[in-house]
Amino acid sequence: MKKTNAFATFIDEKYIPLDKKLKIIIAVLLLLFPVVLFYLLWVQPQSDKSIRLTAEKETLERKLQQAKTRAANQPKLQAEVDAAKELFEKTATLLPKEKEIPDLLTNISALGRGSGLDFLTFKPSAEIPQDFYSEIPVDIKVRGPYHNMGKFLDQVSKLGRIVTVANISMGSPKREGSEMLLDSSCRFVTYQFTNKKIVKPKDAK
Repeated sequence: MKKTNAFATFIDEKYIPLDKKLKIIIAVLLLLFPVVLFYLLWVQPQSDKSIRLTAEKETLERKLQQAKTRAANQPKLQAEVDAAKELFEKTATLLPKEKEIPDLLTNISALGRGSGLDFLTFKPSAEIPQDFYSEIPVDIKVRGPYHNMGKFLDQVSKLGRIVTVANISMGSPKREGSEMLLDSSCRFVTYQFTNKKIVKPKDAK
């Protein structure tokens, strides 16, 4: 406080004869000016820089943690990819490619004859496209004993390809010797792997 009074006295005597309170205020302001200037030019920029660097550090630490997590999960993700690939390959073997379809149909026909059935009709229908595969229906009509038809269907179910059966119908019984023959019809559906997704037309505007 003595410094402030001395400074005020110096100003009053040498330069401006002012009111004492006003001189004290001017002295205080002059003393505070370097402090304010130091704060604005040094402290504030350094504080802003510190906040920015802290935010960048937190961002880098977060990215580092994410990278560590991905690295830790990589074996698990790779195992899942390998399992999916293996499943895809196994599934693909169950769905014959286009060139294998005739052989598959020939095998089905041979199984029927080997089971003691007489083929009356064997009619493949047009393919029905689906996502990544096509359905190939085959309508058949055979004649033979009931148990022979059962044997035929059992052998078809054991093929190394996916073949489903539907619309089984039996009728027109006719006895020949010791056997009761039936006319049986059904639809086999086999599947062809295409690996193509159906492109649906866009809705008309």
